[in-house]
Amino acid sequence: MAKIVRLSEFQYKFSIFTINENFDSFYAQFLKTDLGKIYLSMPFSELSQAFKLKDSNKGTHCYFSPKGKIALMMLKNYYGCSDKKLIELLNGNIFMQFFCDILIPIDKPLTNFKIVSQIRMELSKGLNIRKSQEILAKNWIPFMSDLDKIFTDATCYESEVRFPTNQKLLWECVQWNYKQMEALCGMLKIKLPRTKYLDWCRRYNEYSKKEKSNQNTVQK
Repeated sequence: MAKIVRLSEFQYKFSIFTINENFDSFYAQFLKTDLGKIYLSMPFSELSQAFKLKDSNKGTHCYFSPKGKIALMMLKNYYGCSDKKLIELLNGNIFMQFFCDILIPIDKPLTNFKIVSQIRMELSKGLNIRKSQEILAKNWIPFMSDLDKIFTDATCYESEVRFPTNQKLLWECVQWNYKQMEALCGMLKIKLPRTKYLDWCRRYNEYSKKEKSNQNTVQK
């Protein structure tokens, strides 16, 4: 087992690994990682057909193959980083390059991070969620168990919760009473009494807008 040496204490010149000479070793090590296991489980060829991706013989040659384009989008979600950060990681990580079916020369790294958004737009045009789910389910079903059961997250919460101020509660009471009055007048076939409901409705809307703008100002 090789001993780890600090670069500041290293006294001899050495060459950085050459991928051409050690490709099989690096690739075998890649397949043992979590990223490699995901790579082996993904039906990239079938997904490429579902997205209608093909290598074009016309125009500028694309760095990424159809398989690599899908893999790149998976990496972005897997690492949860920006387009620019994704390209920076891709340039310096040989395992990520294996995952994307690409080898980037050390002296000629990718610099155009906008290629990520271009590929994302290309994939969005051919996205068929149902078909993609069927492909994944077909390939993953041999590795799945308890197919007759459904598991869900037990944590439930409201995405938007209002603070029940006196003004809001009072206005909700006014709205409820007005609707009841409309319903009763309709049942009895009598004319709706004159009220200032519409005036107060306009005033409350103006008040709500001011309240929201004040909240946004405080948050900033």
